[in-house]
Amino acid sequence: MLYDLIGVYGKVGQSGRNDDDVYDRYSHRWTVILLGVFIIAISAKQFVGTPIECIPPSDFAGNHKAYVENYCWTHYTFSIDNTKALTRHYARDGEDSQRTPYYIWIPYILIAAALCTYLPAWLWHVIGHKATFDVPAMINHLGKMKLSNPEDRRSNLTTMAKHYEKVEQYATAKVRATDNLLKRAISACMFFAGGGLLTGIYFLIKFLYLCNSIGQFFLMNYLLKIDYWTYGQKTLQGLLVGADVIKNKDVFPRVVFCDFTIRYLGDNNLNYTVQCTLPVNLYNARIFAFYWFWLIFLTCATFYGIITWLGQMSYRGRRSFLKKHLRINRELAMTQHERQLFDSFADRYLGGDGILFLRLVAKNTNPVVAGELLGIMWDRFVAHESAVVIVAAMGNNNQSGKTLDSDTYLNGSRSGKFDDRTLPFIQPLKQE
Repeated sequence: MLYDLIGVYGKVGQSGRNDDDVYDRYSHRWTVILLGVFIIAISAKQFVGTPIECIPPSDFAGNHKAYVENYCWTHYTFSIDNTKALTRHYARDGEDSQRTPYYIWIPYILIAAALCTYLPAWLWHVIGHKATFDVPAMINHLGKMKLSNPEDRRSNLTTMAKHYEKVEQYATAKVRATDNLLKRAISACMFFAGGGLLTGIYFLIKFLYLCNSIGQFFLMNYLLKIDYWTYGQKTLQGLLVGADVIKNKDVFPRVVFCDFTIRYLGDNNLNYTVQCTLPVNLYNARIFAFYWFWLIFLTCATFYGIITWLGQMSYRGRRSFLKKHLRINRELAMTQHERQLFDSFADRYLGGDGILFLRLVAKNTNPVVAGELLGIMWDRFVAHESAVVIVAAMGNNNQSGKTLDSDTYLNGSRSGKFDDRTLPFIQPLKQE
């Protein structure tokens, strides 16, 4: 059973998806797994073990002890300073007593934290995959192809390049037909990353991951009713000086008190105050201390991931990525004409969405595959631009008087009349 549980948690955030980077996986995968382990540990102690032990009054016997413990567990308890005497000033909702009503809700608090952490990944799966094209499906298709067969590899990459072009054509036509201002606004806001709806949504999801890691502090602070902002810092200071700070009654007290009333016939009511211990708080203190440090790490890693991504998607970062892979796979001399083609290829043909897709391919499959796919895209772009020049020179009219466009020139007509045409103006760059 334990093996099955580990297998289930191992699949959290995966579901065949290869559409993110390691910084996103820290949130929607490893944080959810970590919280799942915490939930199992605390739930086992609360619902299977003994979460509370109380000392009943001396005249109680039999099932009275179980009744007292169940009552104190389901109702609130309170704690006071060990140096002060237990008087009615502290009991019965005294001003100086510290209520501890939260511990019964710890598993549900952790579940809420896990749901909030996974929410950006769910939004990306629902919205991002339908924005333009299904990135995970395309990357998985590339990952399954046979790398050892050059012909099969090139055929699959060519098919993928054609599919990308067709999807981009549909996406552009759809935006123009519906005049969707929201999509246009998202794409325009990503001008620093090359533009694109998919790029805008991807950046928004990364920003949500950062908001979640910071927002977890507010969530714990509100639900636990403690100063969770400095909790980990105080714990670390205690470890350095050799003091067990997490025993503090204001955080996770292990010794608490409980008030209850036994009602008899008439108005004869007896009030009792009993002392209880909360063994479950021994785990809660350690768990939330570790989670505090994990949230600090998660926030820093997510922020660093956003900064890194912005650098990669900047004007210089996009062109550096393209030039690096093109020079490896093609003889790119960067003449004046090639430079003009390269700028058009980077800005108009690929844009932010295309470069984001290629970077995800490089991260989740193989940089060599991404480079070969980029080379095929470049060849098709150069060939298409050459066809446009030829069609324009022919006056956009063939011998039969029918209109001829660049796609027909490149792909040929059904009769095969244009199948043997070559491109005399601009040839694809030589392969090494």
